[in-house]
Amino acid sequence: MPTILFSIPDLMFSTRVEDAAKRLGYRVVALNVGDAVETVIARESPALVIVALDAPDWARIVASAKQGGARVLAFGSHKNVEQMQAAKRAGCDQVIARSMMAAELPNLLRKFVEG
Repeated sequence: MPTILFSIPDLMFSTRVEDAAKRLGYRVVALNVGDAVETVIARESPALVIVALDAPDWARIVASAKQGGARVLAFGSHKNVEQMQAAKRAGCDQVIARSMMAAELPNLLRKFVEG
């Protein structure tokens, strides 16, 4: 069963992501503030790491995920173009607006985990 690791500070949105992933049959692990990111990624070997760009240390999470061989899907406010560009430069496989994440969630999960 593929694992999805996520760091999403918004509890309502993180629940939405978790529920969608579980419905698709994926194992889901939340990355909590204070977790040793590198250790969690090494232990869980996620197929996908989802990171909200308002998460603390999102850049470190992206770097650790890429070093661990995981694909990274980042999302944030469409108004914060600079931050979205920074996420692309940091190595995210895709950076999208939060609205697109919400609208396309099951398709995005399948694309990144199975594709």
